[in-house]
Amino acid sequence: MSIDKILYQINNSPGYSLNLSLNSEDFELFQRSIYSQWMKTLKKYSSEIDDLAKKENLEIKNYHKFSHLIEHSKIWCKKSRILPYEFVCNFSNSFFYKELTNIFGEIEISDEENLGYGNIYWRIVRPFENSDIGPLHRDSWFWKLNDKFPKPNYKFSRIKVWIAIETESGKSGLLVEKDSHKRKDIKWEGDFREGIMKPKLIDKADKFEMQLINTKPGNSILFNDDLIHGGALNTGENTRVSTEFTILVKK
Repeated sequence: MSIDKILYQINNSPGYSLNLSLNSEDFELFQRSIYSQWMKTLKKYSSEIDDLAKKENLEIKNYHKFSHLIEHSKIWCKKSRILPYEFVCNFSNSFFYKELTNIFGEIEISDEENLGYGNIYWRIVRPFENSDIGPLHRDSWFWKLNDKFPKPNYKFSRIKVWIAIETESGKSGLLVEKDSHKRKDIKWEGDFREGIMKPKLIDKADKFEMQLINTKPGNSILFNDDLIHGGALNTGENTRVSTEFTILVKK
């Protein structure tokens, strides 16, 4: 891995890097923690899920087959998908986190929800469910709209980290537009939704040349805070699971 190459890719072209992946130990940490939180939440809201879990070995990739048993959109708000403080402590000692510090130097994970610790959250996207994917956006827009996001007392830049946990290559994952962090012609506005100001793209989606990045479980995408990106419609057979967080890099 060339640190200079990764930094060039993120800051110059194409605006993202695919040169870092989880090792098996770190992948198992994510997989185990996400599954535990997922199952705990399901059982909390549905006795049918609890009964089903006792009878069968439920897998998160098959979630779409029984998601009708719960109120999906109500249950899976962002806060119910943020991994706990204990996970963040374990992750900060992982190989992957140490590699991030090797690349970027002094970092911390952002805490947009003001929980007192870094927000590492996961997404769950069922096959052919448009409502499970977010619109195209730049992460920097959230920070422009929400000036009360906690910030360190030093100058910093932001890098997004996206990691595939359950994906089918070519069928599910993240959409990006190459070099879009350099574009100056994008029209957007703020919109208050779900208790927070969120960006809303004014331009039509066909104005962008979006590409699905092929990722296998454990692969990561490190990308520029201004890169246009969004979730891809899941055209696979399994539920897609990914995790993400923003690192604040000390300048």
